[in-house]
Amino acid sequence: MQNYPNVFKEINIGSLTLPNRICFAASSSELADTQGFASEAMAEYYATRARGEVGLIVVEATYVEMEGRRLPHNAMLHEDRYIEGLARVAEAIHDAGGRVALQLNHGGREAVSEVSGSVPLAPSPIASPFTGGGLTRPPRELTTSEIARIVRRFGDAAERARRAGFDAVEIHGSHGYLVAQFLSPEANQRQDEYGRDQQGRARFACEIIAEIKRRCGRDFPVILRMNSTDHYPGGTEVPLACITAACAESAGADALSVSAGIHASRPYMIVPGMMIPNGWNRGGAAEIARHVSIPVMATGRITSPELAEDIIAKGEADMVCISRALIADPEFARKAREGRAPEITPCIACNECVASIHRHEGLACTVNPVVTKELELAPLLNARPVPRNVVVIGAGAGGLAAAVNAARRGHAVTLFERAGAIGGQLDLAHKPPLREPIADLLAFYRREVDRLGIVTRTATDPTREDIAALGPDSLVIAIGARSRAPDIPGIERARLRTGWKLLAGMEAASGTCAVLGGGLVGVETADYLAHLGHKVVLIARSGILKKAVHVDAVHYRDTLSAEGIEVFEHTAVEEIGPDWIRIAPKDKLPRVLTGIDTVVSCIGYENRMEDAERWQGLAPEIHHVGDVKGSAKFFDAIREGTMTALEIA
Repeated sequence: MQNYPNVFKEINIGSLTLPNRICFAASSSELADTQGFASEAMAEYYATRARGEVGLIVVEATYVEMEGRRLPHNAMLHEDRYIEGLARVAEAIHDAGGRVALQLNHGGREAVSEVSGSVPLAPSPIASPFTGGGLTRPPRELTTSEIARIVRRFGDAAERARRAGFDAVEIHGSHGYLVAQFLSPEANQRQDEYGRDQQGRARFACEIIAEIKRRCGRDFPVILRMNSTDHYPGGTEVPLACITAACAESAGADALSVSAGIHASRPYMIVPGMMIPNGWNRGGAAEIARHVSIPVMATGRITSPELAEDIIAKGEADMVCISRALIADPEFARKAREGRAPEITPCIACNECVASIHRHEGLACTVNPVVTKELELAPLLNARPVPRNVVVIGAGAGGLAAAVNAARRGHAVTLFERAGAIGGQLDLAHKPPLREPIADLLAFYRREVDRLGIVTRTATDPTREDIAALGPDSLVIAIGARSRAPDIPGIERARLRTGWKLLAGMEAASGTCAVLGGGLVGVETADYLAHLGHKVVLIARSGILKKAVHVDAVHYRDTLSAEGIEVFEHTAVEEIGPDWIRIAPKDKLPRVLTGIDTVVSCIGYENRMEDAERWQGLAPEIHHVGDVKGSAKFFDAIREGTMTALEIA
């Protein structure tokens, strides 16, 4: 019996036949250069996913005119000179057996003036609720002649895409960019033919569809990506989206890709975090599908082939759009088809992919550190190293990444863990409310350890003799960090607890809790305690969530407020008593918080390099990975573990 029979059934989008129902949704690879030219690295990034047997690849948002550009590494197609680079991308995907569409976009009021070189343009002169506070200037309302110019430029870009060898194009009409702005009552308050009602608001999108069909031929497929809802007051809602969908089909659209959210959505819904349920947008896609006869693609944290099969089997959508899960594992489709779904590296919706873009560091992924480096790392990835004897001490995130990737490359691996089970901080991080997807990553690593035959010795803190007896060629030390004790007068008088021990169930809190530390662990612990019914105050020496990704920062700030957790930022703790804490907020008078029953320390960790010294000299190669060198995120630990495994030759 075929695995996931509905997912792996052919489907037609206009004249284009696809081998299965999985679409790699457009998302920025950050692999265009600062002038907008596609690179060889971009071609290999997409070809890798084509080799993973995804049914359709939609290459990232490519801009139809400079006035609409948003980010320094946005791909461009407003002039013929950009065809050659994108043609190499299309050719690489085709050579890998894939089908490919190109997404066309214009940022509208979300365009950044420092990048575009012009004042943002919009259907109405209403500033973006996301970028209007400083990243862009307020937009200028488009005239009807300027609207016609942009319609032509979408047609120009589509014609160039066809010449470059793309099988189809997708119009980006979601996520609050220009086409979506026309579709939204909040952003489009025009009273001419491009506004007034939903048919008027859909006119711009429909004119673009018709222009592309006129320029490229009726048999050249056009997809409209659109929102089911903006998740923003006054924006697009499902009933309006259904009207838009019907208009788009009448204009000639061959398929609809249904997403949701704009950058100002609360919660953040364009790329939702792990606090948002899997498949959360399937209902919106299903309602839109009832109003059209063309294929509808559903998006929204579709992270497993089981979920994809369920959506398609129930007729809620004809295809599924997956982005982050294919960033996490480009072989998602092939593994599903071959009955190897348990081997799929899970996306945990941590959104480090988005955060790395915002940091101008390119697209990165916690669970797949080689993403966007496929070309650069090809010599290592394609090498067949001589099998080595590898010993890994510590089975947290970094140690597991090193052990699993080393075993995949044919090395014999022995994994030591002092605790009774593997996981380390991964086994704590999923305990706070709405962090459950991290448990999926831990379960994946446990399956891989078993599948790969890694020898595991838990409840063991190995001696030098233990390691020497194994004669390792390569030794990986990933023993984690040590909690740092607060250096605060009177701390010995407090009922002191440690955040990670509370989450592990090793300690318990009582009464009103004061959490010290405004990093993600401190905020998660405060949230956890509030869910248990404790009154909580959170005290941070600097601002809270400074290193958190945007979606987590948005979620937790809203959550802290909703739970009534009092937050003191930029606040020093001067002294702690048996049931009180004296604090000194910046630029304010000191005050005493009374009635404090439990003090919880989440103020960070210190390295354990001195502890690691006891294994020095026991292998020709010794690597230190993760928190042993000082506090690190899972992102850093898994990257270091993976790269260490790749370098063992």
